[in-house]
Amino acid sequence: MKSARIEEMASIQPKLQKGDEIRVIAPSMSWHRKQQAAYERAVKFLESQGFVVSFGRNVKAEERFGTGPVEARLQDLHDAYADAKVKAIIALGGGWSANALLPGIDWELLRRNPKPLIGFSDITVLVNAVFAMTGTVNYLGPNFSGLGRRKGSEYSRENLLNVLTGSQPPSLVKSRQWLREDAGPLVKTRPWKVLQAGTAEGTLVGGNIGTFYLLQGTPYQPRLDRPIILAVEDDDEAGKNSAREFDRRLESLLQLPGMRENLRGVLVGRFQPSSGVTLPDVAYILTRMQLGGIPIMYDLDFGHTWPMMTLPIGGEVQIRADNNLTQVNLLKW
Repeated sequence: MKSARIEEMASIQPKLQKGDEIRVIAPSMSWHRKQQAAYERAVKFLESQGFVVSFGRNVKAEERFGTGPVEARLQDLHDAYADAKVKAIIALGGGWSANALLPGIDWELLRRNPKPLIGFSDITVLVNAVFAMTGTVNYLGPNFSGLGRRKGSEYSRENLLNVLTGSQPPSLVKSRQWLREDAGPLVKTRPWKVLQAGTAEGTLVGGNIGTFYLLQGTPYQPRLDRPIILAVEDDDEAGKNSAREFDRRLESLLQLPGMRENLRGVLVGRFQPSSGVTLPDVAYILTRMQLGGIPIMYDLDFGHTWPMMTLPIGGEVQIRADNNLTQVNLLKW
């Protein structure tokens, strides 16, 4: 049964070792010639860490809107899961329409061959759906192209490697510097903001909110009948209405059956300056939602700014939020 839902509690996968193969696929936007140098730097970085990098055969296939045909994208996804040499899969980039793949995925194949899938933005639908349908942990982290960025990559690379290999204590803290603008200088990272203090544990779900809510009402939405930590961020696609769009998207998620009852904590990523969303905007929206006494942190290092941490979708995490200590601890991932 291709679409049978079989999620239970997330299964913990073996950590990557030197010599393991990482497959790059394009489930969203295809290969972009202007990113060629970034791709080469990303390959060089991963190979310097002892990994083997391979590419799906259809990463350069492209139709009208910049993505490959659904059948070609599915072929690369299935090939990556079926190949026993491949130990992790990373998305080439984000973009649009990864959710078009969901009805055609061979979920039993994915369940028989568990391996982590990594990406963010449009890849949010896949990392959450694969968790929902197979019970395996996936990672909301940098896309392949991001690993080849020239500036500010150390934090993103280190976070990804630590989570995939389990080589460091599983605690995520803020970056030291970030890029306000792609072509601009690195600036000092602001402290993570605490709207409500406290400690909470739960299963992490979420990602880009405009993509995550595409799963509502589908079989591919993660179950909400357990303690949940919700991680959300948004981009600048809505222009001057970005704050309003984030507000109503978050309200929509909170109206899902089981969400408010089982929500134990909220993490909100940092907004792009180009979105026009201010810190007071975010605090107002979160306060207006009346989420009770759960810990809430915002302006964290994930989303559509750089650098970004790597978060385990389907993993068990702990939030610790107060004025002196703000961190996300990974418990089972």
